[in-house]
Amino acid sequence: MTLSLFVTKNAFRNRLRSGLTILSVAFSLLLLTLMMTVWRSFYLDKGSDESAQRLLTRHKVSLANFLPGFYRERIRSVPGVVHVVPYSWFGGSIRTKRPRISSPSLAPIR
Repeated sequence: MTLSLFVTKNAFRNRLRSGLTILSVAFSLLLLTLMMTVWRSFYLDKGSDESAQRLLTRHKVSLANFLPGFYRERIRSVPGVVHVVPYSWFGGSIRTKRPRISSPSLAPIR
């Protein structure tokens, strides 16, 4: 008896089990396809025309390192730049009875 004949005979020995297995695999692939479609529609949006004109400049090492202050004027002098809004990295943490939860975020410099 060859392996392919053995697998074929075993797969169709219990037709209900084989059918349910095929249906469960098909349903999971359908569900995965639908979820990926929904994710793409929510998160891969092209955005507005105004958001396409925004530019973020940061330090080459990390968000926690600041750009020097004189870069603000150099960026402002680039043709087409309307506003320069400096942001600073804020690496806060929440202290509770559970382990520390870090909450990094960008906060505007005032």
